[in-house]
Formats: sequence, C-alpha cells, structure tokens
Amino acid sequence: MLKLQAADVDDPVLTQHLADAAYRVSAVAKAHERIHQGDGTDRLDLGIYIEQVCRDLNEVVPHCTIEIEAEHGIEIVTDRAIPIALIANELITNAAKYAYHANPGGNVRVRLARGDDGRIDLSIRDEGEGLPADFDPRSAAGLGMRIVRAFSQQLNAKIAVRRLDPGTEFVVSVPRDQTL
Repeated sequence: MLKLQAADVDDPVLTQHLADAAYRVSAVAKAHERIHQGDGTDRLDLGIYIEQVCRDLNEVVPHCTIEIEAEHGIEIVTDRAIPIALIANELITNAAKYAYHANPGGNVRVRLARGDDGRIDLSIRDEGEGLPADFDPRSAAGLGMRIVRAFSQQLNAKIAVRRLDPGTEFVVSVPRDQTL
C-alpha cells in the first residue's frame, strides 16, 4: 500500500519517505516470517538469521554489494534476534544510501561474531565517503539512526562508530541474553 501511495505522489521527498517506510515494514514482516518458519523454539542461530537478512537486502539495496561473514552457532532468544536484525537492516541501508550515493558500486561488509564478556558484535563497514565531521550517533536526527538507537537501548547494546580512511564502521555490541 505504501508503494502504491508513493507512486501517486509528485513530491520526490515524500515519495522517498513512503518508499523507505514500505521497505521498513517489509523488513519487519520478513523478520517475523523467518522466525515463524523455524522449528518452533524460542531460540535461533543468529548467524544464519543475519545471513538471510543480508541476502534479502542484497536483492533490494541499490549501489552496493553486501558481503557477510557471520559466525554460526550463536544461539539467541528470538525476542532479541529481531531487533538485532532490524539494526543491521538500518545500518546496511544507511551505508548503501549515504556512503555510495555519489560513487555507486561499493561494498558493505557485515560481520557477526562472539565478542568479549558474552556479548555479540555486529559490524557494518563501508569504504565510502565517510561521515560528516559533526556526525554523532547519539544525536543524529535521521529516522534510521533513531531506530538504531531505540533498538540498541532496548537491547542494552553499545554502539561504536569508527571513522576509517576511506569509509565508516558501526559496531553494535549486544549482551547475548537478557530479558527485554
């Protein structure tokens, strides 16, 4: 419905907002669909799940290729897997949208691995234009970063931003299991 509405709008900014909203709704729906296709347990392999999310994104994200390196065997409760997948979705989409908008064709590298102290580290890295000098993830006003912050707070996750030459890396460090 949102895509149909976007096709009827003459304002390019509003059209983009509606398209972004449609994509986010689709990502949430796919996340729930994948969970319900599982074996009915309340836990899943986060590495396999994130690989599936990245494959889905590779089909629809413009201007880049998503490369995934996900450690398998990281079992997590499904209530925590969905917000982690939605954080990945937002950060990958933002990298594709902003890192390579002037120079299409780059890569976004996604890495999921066990971190220190029972944490799970999700890294999203690009080799694009880099962030503006005044960018602060704690106060960024864009909807994507607000979503990342909200889910990170819900998960009690830490977000680190690394400015690279070239590019940017976001590392989200999530406690493995906690009650939401």
